[in-house]
Amino acid sequence: MAARAALTFVPGTWFWSLNLHRFLSPVMGWGLWLLAALALVPPLARRVSPMLARWGDALTRRPVSTATAWALGAATLAWLTPDRVRFVGDFLLRQGTVEVVEQPGLLFPQALPLDLFLHYALPLKLTAAHLMSANGAARLLGAVEVAMLGALAAAFARTLELRGGAAFACAAVVLLGGYLGMFTGFSKAFAEMCVLMAVAGVSAIAALRTGRGLFAFGLAVAVGMTLHRSALGMFPALALVWGLWLARHGRDGAWRRPGVLAAALPPLLAIAVMAPRIIGTVLHTDTAVHFAPPEVLAQGGVLGAALAGTRPLDFASLALMLSPLAVAIPLMAPLLAPAIARRPGRGREALVLATLALPFVGVMVFIHPAQGLFRDWDDFAATGVALSLLAAWLVGETLRDAHRFAWLAVAVTFGVAVPAVQWLIAHTDTDRGLARVRAFVLERPIRPPPQRGTTWDYLGIRSYRLNRFADAQEAFARATETSPSPRILQEWALAATMANDLLTAQRAYQRLLEKQPDNDLGWLGLVAVSMRLRDVPEAKRAATELRRRDPANSEAQRALDDIARHEALQADSARRAVER
Repeated sequence: MAARAALTFVPGTWFWSLNLHRFLSPVMGWGLWLLAALALVPPLARRVSPMLARWGDALTRRPVSTATAWALGAATLAWLTPDRVRFVGDFLLRQGTVEVVEQPGLLFPQALPLDLFLHYALPLKLTAAHLMSANGAARLLGAVEVAMLGALAAAFARTLELRGGAAFACAAVVLLGGYLGMFTGFSKAFAEMCVLMAVAGVSAIAALRTGRGLFAFGLAVAVGMTLHRSALGMFPALALVWGLWLARHGRDGAWRRPGVLAAALPPLLAIAVMAPRIIGTVLHTDTAVHFAPPEVLAQGGVLGAALAGTRPLDFASLALMLSPLAVAIPLMAPLLAPAIARRPGRGREALVLATLALPFVGVMVFIHPAQGLFRDWDDFAATGVALSLLAAWLVGETLRDAHRFAWLAVAVTFGVAVPAVQWLIAHTDTDRGLARVRAFVLERPIRPPPQRGTTWDYLGIRSYRLNRFADAQEAFARATETSPSPRILQEWALAATMANDLLTAQRAYQRLLEKQPDNDLGWLGLVAVSMRLRDVPEAKRAATELRRRDPANSEAQRALDDIARHEALQADSARRAVER
């Protein structure tokens, strides 16, 4: 809490997860921070503790009604905070694919079947029926899925047999992470992976404690295999749960029961069907784009670039954003070690949850998202849930019998709730959200050229769609400094034209046509802005060149006819002036 307050006054984006107050209103920034800070004061927290304990007890006493309340609360929170900044990952590209009915296989060849159904085919049907927009369909799906996450958070605390404030704090840690931003309009499989990770955590604990949960765990892994290739990381935990289950519950031929054998079928079928495609994608697409792109090889290869530059600080910010209490895991685990040793069952649970998180955490440092960790944090959303599950388990076990420190449940709850809500607010406030993105590319540390280029490109696209043409023009101009692609040059020219900066538009079109001389729209744009500038020779040159390249182009002929009439009028005016 002290770091979040202090870094508000420090310029730069070295700790972009902890300086969020800079880009929030005073009420949403300092007001919410104050609530979390006051929860750290024992006398104040003790006043709230009895109410929190009653709510925690209700998780066990009234499981259906409380699960419903958690589900509705989560859905309401996500629905009331739509992502209007639309910066995370490929938000604009994903939504645009539905809006223009683009073929997703061309843009996302690595996408798996269930991902395409949920985030392309289904919203396309809803938009075609004029029931809602592409963004509305994504938000509706997100609300349904985050409701499931809310119910699963309550189920996790209940499965651990927690009571009072410990139960409530445990459920809060599972639900309230930065990954809630996945459910506010972003249309990608990482949202479903968050839910499936929670299913895995709940079912794994249930399987160890009661013997029930193997089928749910296996089904979660199988569904994940049809959603995203990262689901492969769940198999070690699934194998460990099966091994522990067989050791405790599989004696006397119990493993031969039809229900137990059926639980093994979904993941086995999924890996048999999907593994070849997933492995091919990992070896080809991921290796070239995420693990060993040219900039990684230039930094000394996969190992040398893993923690190069600002990546260690970015990973710290990423972890604190996704799971605020993840930083406490290495602190709490040793303190609980003696108690875990006295209860072997607890040790098995900790081992399973750690195994669930470890593959995702271990591979993090070797992933180099194309747009950087600051923007492509969605790649690690499910990792955040895995860390929250482990942190929640540690919180529950720490507070289970520590009646003297029951007030800490209040501190924990506010400690995760406040940053989670603040991240949602940061994504829903367009102006402040765009200011935060600009700070990322303008302030220190200076980010690598590809990250700067893609970020300025985003600012240009988003500003253009918001009719902020001057801002769009500036952003595209800066994007051309590192990424002067024909598309960006053309969008720069269009933004400059809309901003009525015709000289800049003309210059942008000229640069575009140097790179892409067969761009008909570029030649026509150059004709149009040149005519508005009364630069008739340049307009004539552009129209003549376009007709030479495409003799059947009616637009080029029409432009030449207009230029000829304009020249005739100028000549007639000049003749009359001479006569006078």
